Amino acid sequence: MRPGMTQDRAPRPFPDPLPIRDAWLSGNWTSASGDVHAGRLWDEDSVYRWERYLDHWFVEHAHDQGEPTPEKIRAWANSLVRADNGHRLSPPSRARAVSVVLSWYDHLERYHDLGPFRLPRRWKIIGVIEPNEPRKYQPWVTDALRTAADRFQGLPPAPGRGLAMQHPSRHRLACYLLLANLRPKQVTHLRLENLAPDEKRKILHAKIPLKHHADDTTVYNGTLPWPIWRTVQDFMTVRRYDDDVTGYDYGPVLTTRSGLPYKWQNFRELIRPIVASDPDLAEIQPPLQPDQLSHSKSPWNDWHLRDDGDLPAVDAQGASRGRGRP
Repeated sequence: MRPGMTQDRAPRPFPDPLPIRDAWLSGNWTSASGDVHAGRLWDEDSVYRWERYLDHWFVEHAHDQGEPTPEKIRAWANSLVRADNGHRLSPPSRARAVSVVLSWYDHLERYHDLGPFRLPRRWKIIGVIEPNEPRKYQPWVTDALRTAADRFQGLPPAPGRGLAMQHPSRHRLACYLLLANLRPKQVTHLRLENLAPDEKRKILHAKIPLKHHADDTTVYNGTLPWPIWRTVQDFMTVRRYDDDVTGYDYGPVLTTRSGLPYKWQNFRELIRPIVASDPDLAEIQPPLQPDQLSHSKSPWNDWHLRDDGDLPAVDAQGASRGRGRP
């Protein structure tokens, strides 16, 4: 070797990212210096989303994880599609995916002596994304919808519409679950075997699907208002099931007249008859949207502090006797 020259060092191998990521998302990790750090406490839904984004990034860039560039991140984000329908992610979702990757490399630089990666800010990679806040209805709308659901007497008789389809409980249950701030996809994936009523405390314990999950296999433990359990019991008298997909005591809570799970894309059809039964709700334009209802203030914000009494009694013909709450 000539004087004044240095020997080139071999590039440092990139470590296995999964243990680093899992420790990071757990909220406790050990840095390269041996120091123990406590970070953010992640909720289950955030952990799921970040794991999905990073898993995809790790697979797509398995051979060049140590060489991220704005062009690579932009191309990756633009290639992402939804797991449920294969459609391209919306601009806000693509921007969130870019933020996840940038946060990942920032974590590696700060705590694991990797890099520097010299990545720019998100807006320089994906552009400026205007915040897209979900529309929320005023409290009088959700209160009126609950009252309309309480008083709903079912669909009118029609050719081909049997007594089970006229029964009000299917539509009432769909509205109640939306008003408990469950998204349409969460409602259609909620399963009977994941409900555990507490008769003494008047609380319905439930394993609720994550709102960003593509199926019902990943859940979190939560509680639902007690009137929902009473409506589930009412619906069980007419609930149909298909032995291949659903059963008497398992499968999605809401099923179609053929016993199959509902598609969340068709969820608006479930609440439309109840909305139409209330003149004030029927006049709202554009018509009430299920996803926007699930973002709005729940009329059950203090449901755990009171017992709302019994639901309207339903006879064998599916007609309600009496009325709901005033």
